[in-house]
Order: sequence, then C-alpha cells, then structure tokens
Amino acid sequence: MKVQHLAWKLPIAFAVAAGTLVATGSPAAAANDDHYVSNWSGNCQAGRLDFVDHGEGAPGGGTNDDYFVVRDTCANGDGVKARVYLNGVVMGSKYNGGGSGTSIIWDPFQVYENDVVKMEICEANGPTDYLGFNCNDTTFRSIDG
Repeated sequence: MKVQHLAWKLPIAFAVAAGTLVATGSPAAAANDDHYVSNWSGNCQAGRLDFVDHGEGAPGGGTNDDYFVVRDTCANGDGVKARVYLNGVVMGSKYNGGGSGTSIIWDPFQVYENDVVKMEICEANGPTDYLGFNCNDTTFRSIDG
C-alpha cells in the first residue's frame, strides 16, 4: 500500500524540483548582433566589415550603439568599399583607401529588433569605383536591435 502511495507523489515531487531549477536558473545572456564579413585577395584577407552591437557608440561621435568598422587588411594596392542594406534598401557605402591596417568607423543608422541587415565588402580602385570587385556579403536578422 505504501508503494502505491509514494508512486503518485514522485511525479509531483519531480515537477516541483524541475520548476525550482527553471525558476532559479541563470538569466539568459544579453543578445548580441555582432557580425562580420571579409573577402580575400590572393593569400591575404583584403578587407573586413564589422557590425558592432552593444558598443559604447561610434568612437569620435554618435550615441547609438550600432556601427560598422570598414577595415583594409591587405597591402595589395587596392582600397575596400563597404555597402550596407537595411530591410532590403541600400543605406549607403563607405570607402577605405588608407592602406593595410587602417579602419574607418561608419555609423549610418540604428538597427532595431527583427531588422534584416546585409553587409557587403569589396576591393575597390578608389572612392569612385562604385561597385568594386571581389565582393563578399552576409545577411542577418537582428535579435535585439
């Protein structure tokens, strides 16, 4: 008789214990939308475009925490051009012709939750090379904006 009596109490005890674990678990980490895309020229990375979420704001000005870093990462004689799209609309481009190891902070817009961001990085023959060449891109949906 005691076995039957305990048998129906065990699922309840387990459910209570499981609920306690869920209730006392560690909080989820803050979402982070950081992304990057790079392209290659021969055996070196030609350029890289970083999206920085949860930053302190773009260095040198700006108060929003979403910005891009356009990096020229290869001494190949070409600059790099970044282009970004927000929800399917091109939001602009930024050229970095400063040479290998240089970065430009670019803060064109704020990203909100569920926005779709497409990032593209290309090699470019100067700032007037609108399309660039040897391009690579990535697209992501913002988790937290």
